[in-house]
Amino acid sequence: MDRVMVIGVSTFKGFHLARRLLKDGYEVIGIDDEGEAKAQLARQRLYVLSHPLFHLIRTDVSHKPHMRQIVTMYEPNHVILCSGVYQNREIERYEQVKQLVMNQKSRVPIQSFITFDLPMEQTRHSSSALHLITEDVYGPWDDSTTLFSKAVLAIDQGHRMVGFYATDIVKASYIDDVVETVVRVIKLIQSGLPIVGQFRIDASDYVHVQTLLTEIGHQMHQPVHVSLPMRDQVFQETDLPTLEAMIGFRPRTPLHEGLRKTIEWYNAYQTMMKEDMST
Repeated sequence: MDRVMVIGVSTFKGFHLARRLLKDGYEVIGIDDEGEAKAQLARQRLYVLSHPLFHLIRTDVSHKPHMRQIVTMYEPNHVILCSGVYQNREIERYEQVKQLVMNQKSRVPIQSFITFDLPMEQTRHSSSALHLITEDVYGPWDDSTTLFSKAVLAIDQGHRMVGFYATDIVKASYIDDVVETVVRVIKLIQSGLPIVGQFRIDASDYVHVQTLLTEIGHQMHQPVHVSLPMRDQVFQETDLPTLEAMIGFRPRTPLHEGLRKTIEWYNAYQTMMKEDMST
């Protein structure tokens, strides 16, 4: 089975990708480049990833000698670069990893280089990677920075939702659908079909923020006291093509099902944290 290097393995998408790839029998080289300042949830994700085929390496992608050594040692067939808590370093990370991939071509060529959610204008003319653009991705093990997590915390703990409007449209994309898309892409590339350029991963549902809050409140059996301001409806759609025709799959998890799984995880996680604090 192929080896996949997941850079940013402690991030939300990186964690779920690594977990699924391990389940499918891939060998995963997980690069944790968030440093020691990572959140507790990110540390716990790495603990969950314990597996005989998982190799966790803590380094910075800017450390070129170490990264070259890792690539030479493991010879990954695929490299996935996940965005995360890197603020203004996303393009810098991309350029560093792209150079690493290009240099490897003279040895054992890397079959695919996949990135997530990089600035579209700066990667529009790229011919060396597959750039995936996602929507409002949610699911278990998400952190408190996303719209969905903020909505759950608003309902459960009364947190404020600053900067959101009731009429804004949420493009809901469940994490398992995103992961399934990537796995199918890798298998297609393994069959000999190269894929590069920019593509978007469709959302499976479109709802207003206030409707999302109502649905979360219903599933958590809690009243919804969050009242957001209104504004003219804003809906922006990228003009990028999708991968549906090539891979034979489109995101399909209904919002209510994805929220149910997410809230089940959230409740179990909160219970676990309270038990740990009481011991």
